[in-house]
Amino acid sequence: MKVSSPIGDLPFEPRKLRFRDHRLEIEGVMGAWPAHVQISGSDLPAIARVLAKPAAIAAAAAAVIVGAASLGRPKSS
Repeated sequence: MKVSSPIGDLPFEPRKLRFRDHRLEIEGVMGAWPAHVQISGSDLPAIARVLAKPAAIAAAAAAVIVGAASLGRPKSS
């Protein structure tokens, strides 16, 4: 993973993943510094908004593939 910051792009290496105080915590190292990410339930709407577009694209692509596959099959009598 990479984190963009004012001092440049730094690698983020996750080291530990755990649930604590009803939050998901990812502990790791960003460049030379220890870092952690906390994700709580209040973050879920923002995450859902970010994931909505790729999910819709994937669903549409799956529908097209399934539709194309069914057109290529011979009909049973």
